[in-house]
Amino acid sequence: ETYKLPHRLIEKKRRDRINECIAQLKDLLPEHLKLTTLGHLEKAVVLELTLKHLKALTALTEQQHQKIIALQNGERSMKSPVQADLDAFHSGFQTCAKEVLQYLSRFESWTPREQRCAQLLGHLHSISS
Repeated sequence: ETYKLPHRLIEKKRRDRINECIAQLKDLLPEHLKLTTLGHLEKAVVLELTLKHLKALTALTEQQHQKIIALQNGERSMKSPVQADLDAFHSGFQTCAKEVLQYLSRFESWTPREQRCAQLLGHLHSISS
């Protein structure tokens, strides 16, 4: 019995720390991600949205890193401003299409083998071209 009381207090403090961290993560999330769910954000949803946001930020950071490398190598100066804008648009379109497919897979249970998924992929690819 003497052991259980300190153990319960230690566990309560640990849970409180976890809950505080999740609350801070929720506060850091952009509003558009919070609006993707209706009502209260469960802890698991906060963690999932945080991962999604971090992955998007990581991808964006990688794109910017690649652009910096291209600038350092002088490749960008060889492209016209119009071509550079088209490349940026194409990259954004691909990122958006990927996000749509991830959403459909995750929340609508679409699988790549389904005809509607193949049709959507074909359509997005033709639009991208």
